[in-house]
Amino acid sequence: IPITVSFFTKREQATRGRAVRDAFIYSFGIIFTFTVLGILLAVLFGAAGINQFAANPWMNLLIALIFIVFALNLFGMFEIVVPSGILTKLTSASGSGQGIVSLLLMGLTFTLTSFTCTVPFIGTVMVAASSGEIWWSVVGMLAYSTVFAFPFFLLALFPSWLKSMPKSGGWLNSVKVVMGFLELAAAMKFLSNIDLIWSFGILSRDLFLSFWVGIGGVIVMYLLGMFQLPHDSKP
Repeated sequence: IPITVSFFTKREQATRGRAVRDAFIYSFGIIFTFTVLGILLAVLFGAAGINQFAANPWMNLLIALIFIVFALNLFGMFEIVVPSGILTKLTSASGSGQGIVSLLLMGLTFTLTSFTCTVPFIGTVMVAASSGEIWWSVVGMLAYSTVFAFPFFLLALFPSWLKSMPKSGGWLNSVKVVMGFLELAAAMKFLSNIDLIWSFGILSRDLFLSFWVGIGGVIVMYLLGMFQLPHDSKP
């Protein structure tokens, strides 16, 4: 949010039409970056490849591990970051002009800057998309990126709105932690696929649902303040 507001506050807008155009271009840069990921997945795997990908037990195991890693990231145990050198170069290039290219680069820079927070959710969308037809990857990322970009389109159009937005604080970390528990619930789904494909008979339907009910109970206890994680503020 500070990146968007500071960037558009510095830009000189001659007319309201120019402001709307710039906000659209900036948002398009965000949407384009995310959607290209979906297109690449569709091109690399194709419809048949994606179906084989979804049915492969080793791939399901890998996906389950990725969800667990994402959950640990949201719990605050470590951070997934983009190398600072890349961000520095993109920020320098995007801030050097007033044209369309600088707006698109700023959208790309913002997408990479937000990568630390968005990678667990992008991964979730991509994994869900990979189990369907070829265009689900594209549609999934297009929908995600459009919704993601919309509030920043408004901030680019009206930078002064920043003053009326909710302040950051412990509640934001609570949102991350709850999403982390949901990532663990998603991991159980892929572990269930492995158990089904390899016929282990370990993760029965009742046990699977019990895990989900248990995760739901832990979320309730966390939101009631019965326990805390390292990055939580005091209740």
